[in-house]
Amino acid sequence: MDFFIELSERAWKANRDGDAAFYDSYLTDDPVAISPWGVETDRAAILRTFAENENPYTRTDQSEHRVVTLTDSSVVHSSRVEIDSARGTMTVYATTTLVRNDAGTWRAAVFQITPVA
Repeated sequence: MDFFIELSERAWKANRDGDAAFYDSYLTDDPVAISPWGVETDRAAILRTFAENENPYTRTDQSEHRVVTLTDSSVVHSSRVEIDSARGTMTVYATTTLVRNDAGTWRAAVFQITPVA
């Protein structure tokens, strides 16, 4: 479980830093991103969004981690995340489905953020 929490922390740091290179290695070849702003399946567009970092997050604090093993090569990680940005603070549930490729690397296939009501 700690491995997936650490991987999630690295992903949120890359998000804060606008580190599209991290996401280039982190995402599968055909990822799906789901957020309150829509669904994106174009990998290049997802990477461009991270690189442009138009509304940079200044803080992303995770809690309430849960890791569910689906198969030997797939897991779901979910957490509650408090996010600060120039637009204010929001709290979301973040869920990522990760798959292990043939090289043994875990990559994000689907990631979703849902605002906490």
